[in-house]
Amino acid sequence: MRHEKIFQMEFGRVYGLLMDKALRKGRTEAEVDAIISWLTGYSADQIRRAAAVPYGDFFRQAPAPNPDRVLIKGTVCGVRVEEVEDPLLREIRYLDKLIDELARGRPLKKILRKPGESPLWTCPRCGRSFRHREQDHYCGEAPKTIKDYIAAQPEAVQDRLRQVNAAVRAGLPEAAEKISWSMPTYWRGRNLIQFAASKKHIGLYPGPEAVAAFAPRLSDYPTSKGAIQLPHGKPLPLELITAIARWCGENP
Repeated sequence: MRHEKIFQMEFGRVYGLLMDKALRKGRTEAEVDAIISWLTGYSADQIRRAAAVPYGDFFRQAPAPNPDRVLIKGTVCGVRVEEVEDPLLREIRYLDKLIDELARGRPLKKILRKPGESPLWTCPRCGRSFRHREQDHYCGEAPKTIKDYIAAQPEAVQDRLRQVNAAVRAGLPEAAEKISWSMPTYWRGRNLIQFAASKKHIGLYPGPEAVAAFAPRLSDYPTSKGAIQLPHGKPLPLELITAIARWCGENP
């Protein structure tokens, strides 16, 4: 099946990525759980116990899918969620869209749709959705390669992103490059490691196991579950980045 790799990913790994995306924007674990509960009917405890469940089965077995989820509209990962043809993939994109809104600062009570609520404003050129009409934003085609992603970032951070990319490539010379979850990603049967530009830092996302394994060498950098922040004002630890990337490739 075309999307089988997505459906077979462990829910716990995807959950960690969704959580990292929200936390690095100042949102909370409770808000992420509230969104998943609203969408699927799982309790917070059930969400925790589902870590090893394939991502597709997590949605197939959802105890109470919210009928109001059909109100979710807009673009995520370059695709309009309401136009996704595969029903299971559409459920996954619903969650992607809600977490994206959370990370962009939308209040939780507005994210959890109710019939009759006003929809977000959708840019007619790029299809992205925002809380405010005519909101300023980067408007263009979603990057398809890491090179495109870096070129779309502010000029001041592009060279640092190239250095991070080269350091990751040095540790994973045989991995494929792609854009996944709107971030540069190194892939070999699964997402091995990702990175992304933020206003004050570059985020490196090797997963919680890698962060734990390198904890003694990461004392100078802010970390959270599965994420490492590389502040713009500090030299990049390129050898450490390469070592982390290599570890990700050697520890499935």
